[in-house]
Amino acid sequence: MRHKHVKKFPLGAHLIVKHFGYSHHGIYVGKGRVIHYSGFAHLFKKHPIEITSLQKFAHGKKITIRHYSTPKYSGRAVVRRMRSRMHENNYHLIINNCEHLCSWAITGIESSPQVIKMMNRLTTIGYISSLMSYLNSLLLTLATTCFALVFYIKKKLNDQRKLKGPVYIALQQHQKLKQKKAPLKQGFEENKVSN
Repeated sequence: MRHKHVKKFPLGAHLIVKHFGYSHHGIYVGKGRVIHYSGFAHLFKKHPIEITSLQKFAHGKKITIRHYSTPKYSGRAVVRRMRSRMHENNYHLIINNCEHLCSWAITGIESSPQVIKMMNRLTTIGYISSLMSYLNSLLLTLATTCFALVFYIKKKLNDQRKLKGPVYIALQQHQKLKQKKAPLKQGFEENKVSN
């Protein structure tokens, strides 16, 4: 499939108008008219397959043609197929949109490369989102673990400091008592020896 910019369109041509984020598709049926699935084109109100002017279809944007290497139908046969589904109101963005309709009219198979690309993007976004979520939870776990470790170390250091204070003071007092008792002991022992 290739796209080509043209001013005149052959009967049964698959027309495409690119909009921001998506493209709209229709089949040229002659006399400046297009059959297309308007879908939610009218302020989010679902509309059926309809015939409209090229101007209304294009909304001032450039129209391109999608060419098929092996179309099953062409020209008037494509137009007849499109007319057979006129007023159908089963639009679905993913499984039955304007591109599906045009593809069906020309190849006999409903397909939408646009939807496939969108689904691939969403899958990629989902994968990236999952990865980011995993990394966020990993970072959160790491940060929490680091915080807990720092808190634990600070607590242990505080506990040691608290223990060192009274123990150190107690040791100092104990040593002072020993020193006071030592001369008494010496004196006591001297008294014993002299007696």
